Amino acid sequence: MSDFSLERDRKRIEAMAEALDCEVTPAIVKALGRYVELVVTWNRKLDLTAARDAEAQVEVLLADAFKLADASIVPEGSRAVDVGSGAGAPALPLALLRGDLDLTLIEPLRKRVAFLRTALGTLGLTSRVRIVEAKLDPEQPTAPGAPFDLALSRATFAPPLWLQAGTALAQRTLVLLAAHPAPNAPQGTQLTAHVRYELPNRDVERSIAIYDRI
Repeated sequence: MSDFSLERDRKRIEAMAEALDCEVTPAIVKALGRYVELVVTWNRKLDLTAARDAEAQVEVLLADAFKLADASIVPEGSRAVDVGSGAGAPALPLALLRGDLDLTLIEPLRKRVAFLRTALGTLGLTSRVRIVEAKLDPEQPTAPGAPFDLALSRATFAPPLWLQAGTALAQRTLVLLAAHPAPNAPQGTQLTAHVRYELPNRDVERSIAIYDRI
């Protein structure tokens, strides 16, 4: 097993994007590869991801963003918030895929915040992505810049709890799911769509449940 290297593994990015119906230019592939390499470098001294080989690193860091890049899921020009950003996935690769988006990333751990700020500068995203060092209280969710057009989070809270928090922050809430069923829509919201997809070379279904305020 070996860590991701853009020079060696760029075709993994291209194959993953194609399998998930996302068009990418050579420039975007290069930017996405630089992001994965940055995570790998920082991961040697900071726990950002448990993925320890190139295939897993591309999957964990990029796959969800390739699906989220669809404008039917994340509408054009959205102001979005990502809660519990960690290593920056899926928000940072999504920002690279979608130059029309404005993103706020909320992360409570200072070392991860330092990584995210470094990533913004390295990837040229400082003009439309900002980092907030804070811990979101799901029972009383607030965030600088709220209300947003869209809220997303990956594996930070249980799906029903995140749905309640996201609904308080934004018009649209995305719930990224693996084995969990889509939670029931809270009062005043509706389940607009449930997008299912499989990761290439793995018989594992993932999905994105889309909820909108009524």
